[in-house]
Amino acid sequence: MKRRIYYLDKIKVLLCVLVICLHTAVAYGASGSWFYNEKNNNLVECAVLTMFAAICQSFFMGLFFFISAYFTPSSYDKKGCKKFFLDKLKRLGIPLLIFYFFINSLIMYLVSYFQNGYKISFLKYWCNLNSFGQGPLWFVQALILFNIGYIIVRKLKKSTIKINKVTDIIIMKLIIIIAVVSFIVRIIIPIGKEFCGMQFGYFSQYIVLFICGCIAYNNNLLDTISKKLVNKWFIIALISIPLMPVILYFGGAIDNIQVFFGSLSWQSLAYCIWEPVMCMGISLKLITLYRDKYDYKSTITSRLAKCTYPIFIIHAPINVAIECLLMNVKIDLFIKFIITASCTFVIAFVLSEGYYMVKEKILK
Repeated sequence: MKRRIYYLDKIKVLLCVLVICLHTAVAYGASGSWFYNEKNNNLVECAVLTMFAAICQSFFMGLFFFISAYFTPSSYDKKGCKKFFLDKLKRLGIPLLIFYFFINSLIMYLVSYFQNGYKISFLKYWCNLNSFGQGPLWFVQALILFNIGYIIVRKLKKSTIKINKVTDIIIMKLIIIIAVVSFIVRIIIPIGKEFCGMQFGYFSQYIVLFICGCIAYNNNLLDTISKKLVNKWFIIALISIPLMPVILYFGGAIDNIQVFFGSLSWQSLAYCIWEPVMCMGISLKLITLYRDKYDYKSTITSRLAKCTYPIFIIHAPINVAIECLLMNVKIDLFIKFIITASCTFVIAFVLSEGYYMVKEKILK
């Protein structure tokens, strides 16, 4: 049995914080989709928040899928097919159903009541049946599908893919695969368009990194990734950051940002290439940085890591509730962004920690 990998726990905490920050950024001026939106007339703030959101979006959910997949083979081997499937269905499916039929409606009701002035009872609003949805738990829904796919592959294919080490060629191949598939998919299903609550324009990256997570575990690749290799790709990612505003400007994003989100155009292709380059550079850097410096047990981060899943589930209603409370407060929206993101994480963590404390007492 492999030892506990503490640095991956710490990365999960970071990614959870970034999820909250991204959703809050969209609420206060970044391009994207969220339950609550406040108009921000400060173009500089909008540009900064949008760039922050774009950088986060380029890697953090893909890295989430990678880490989730990394522990999948060992879980399957330990539990067997049936128990593995039932445990995943219970752990992922129950929160998804609760969110779909109740929490999503509650969030939309808060926005309708406070921002849109739709003054009716929650029960009456819920009975309209138009407010059900996955919200951010599309990630959980996708994990269920990916794990079903993993089970099918394990049943059909007994051998595993053998890779000795991560190389430049492998990284370049992954970038090309993600970019090409994303470009083709986005012509048909552009970013922003959902199917069953999921934006398939991003899914080539998610699927590839989920597969990579399984392969990385089977070949013990995380322990052998070269820092020299990673630093090279991280520098490329850093160089790519200031390139994106230039591409956006000359691509006419001010007049039509949608052309970048899916079309038969150089703008869409450029964005499809930029994303996996950023993803590989930042993800690999985070993995090696945390592996080399933060791979030790810490009481605080252990508790935070344990709470990342419930935080992910409940952060949306907390976030929107805070945004509604601050709606009429006359302060700069960037300050609201900082306050809302910070309070959301703290409250979600306290509630999650409280849940585990109560659960532990009941089980005793």
